[in-house]
Amino acid sequence: MLLNTKKIRLNNSSSISTFTMNILFVTRLYSGFEESLYQKVWKPEGVPTIYKLFNKLSLNHKLSIIFTAKDSGATYTSNWEETRDVDVKLKNLKADIKVLCGTKYFFSFIPRKLAMIMRDARQFIKIIFYVRTKKPDLIYCDSANVVIAFLLTKLFPNKPIVVRVLGVCSFWRSIINSRRIVHRVYKFSFKGKFSAVIGTQDGSGIEYWFEETLIKDVPRYVLLNGVDNGQNTNKLNKKFKTILFVGRLEEYKGILIFLNAIIKILKEKKHKLNIVVIGDGTLYDQTINLCKDSGFFDKFQFLKSIPHQDVLKYHLKSDIYVSANTDGNLINTNLEAISSNACMVIPKPQREKFIDIETSNLLGNAVLYYEVNDVNDLKNKILYLLNSPSKIKDFKNKISSTKLKFIKTWDQRVNEEKKILENIVKNN
Repeated sequence: MLLNTKKIRLNNSSSISTFTMNILFVTRLYSGFEESLYQKVWKPEGVPTIYKLFNKLSLNHKLSIIFTAKDSGATYTSNWEETRDVDVKLKNLKADIKVLCGTKYFFSFIPRKLAMIMRDARQFIKIIFYVRTKKPDLIYCDSANVVIAFLLTKLFPNKPIVVRVLGVCSFWRSIINSRRIVHRVYKFSFKGKFSAVIGTQDGSGIEYWFEETLIKDVPRYVLLNGVDNGQNTNKLNKKFKTILFVGRLEEYKGILIFLNAIIKILKEKKHKLNIVVIGDGTLYDQTINLCKDSGFFDKFQFLKSIPHQDVLKYHLKSDIYVSANTDGNLINTNLEAISSNACMVIPKPQREKFIDIETSNLLGNAVLYYEVNDVNDLKNKILYLLNSPSKIKDFKNKISSTKLKFIKTWDQRVNEEKKILENIVKNN
């Protein structure tokens, strides 16, 4: 049962700000932003939830951004090599930007866990001084900095502080019942008296997770992401069927499940297929080797990083789109597939974990579902479509009408969040 989750409804027109806010963003240094910061030109990749909000707010409000450099881990890779804090001015984005160095600030002989604690403590102290200097009207922290956000509510109790959660990954899911110290620290931090907590509706069950982690009187908002304006569907190649996978090459994204299912189909030698995989990640080398060892490497096309507009072109040229994500399937790449009228194959809802309940509610029978992490079931569902090409067209037609009930443009979506922030400042 959903409690206290606020839904925002706006008309399609953009609201015009009647006042100027001084906003401080404190977010992790996302890998898709690093190249822009090095080149001093704002051309972000990935995380449109964040960068599109930056773009919108910078037009009418005073924007300061602190990027907190974190360090490469099991599912996150950073190429930020600076050993000191950096102030950056970017072309195409009007904002004061500071990048706070991560563990590379300290001597390399310091144990990793200790260096991470020292990193967070140093970044927090820097942020305190920054707040006192900039005197922002509102502080906006992403969930990677929720501990800092909690501490800031204690130091600046009269200043509005908003926390942004970009969906519930396995780490956030684990903090609810875990006894590990790091999980307890994060769980305690989410109990802060924030002005609001804003979550992304990505199918991960974030509305249920909010009930477990936030205190009852904290306003919370769950927002479905937007899409860029679509294009007309191109004619598809009749000789080959193109199957598309878009996402980070990580275990939770299901890339190995997808590839193993496809390899089983290729071994049957009944269909001429072109498999396109767009994305990068810690499993990149493993996926390449898996396809080479299968003997079907020439059937695969791996694209590590391509411009966003080119990803949309691949959506339009594909016959079948497969998502194997186990953390939720209303993610950006899937919304783009929906917007492109894709014939989609996605995992069934995991109701015991509250994952993809909303996905199923929105999509209904407009997509084809398979058992989570079941290679053979995924293979069979793809074969069902390949053996009945008319079904591909049927699913494309279904999604084209179903999407009209919930899909928004990014401009509409960002205006929702902008309005939330403006109302918080106005009412403070």
